[in-house]
Amino acid sequence: MSKKSDTVSIALRIRRVTYEDAYVAVPVTDAITKQNEDGSVGIDIETFFAEAIRISKDPRVEWQIETCETEPHPTQGPTPDDRESFDAFYPANS
Repeated sequence: MSKKSDTVSIALRIRRVTYEDAYVAVPVTDAITKQNEDGSVGIDIETFFAEAIRISKDPRVEWQIETCETEPHPTQGPTPDDRESFDAFYPANS
């Protein structure tokens, strides 16, 4: 009888999400401003956010890891044929 048949394991799909942050400067131009009802000029927040995200894709932006979280994946199913399940009970060389 092999050692693997002496124990039982339950497979769980987990995911790791890494959050990074960066600071970008968005130029205040007509592209991100809007005229308010009272005649004043303000920032169009949605356009401002979209422009910041566009700028953040520049490879020169300095991203830093803020947090890394590991949690059960919301979608569970059998392990695909092209993936392996890590079994912590068995050493890598057995």
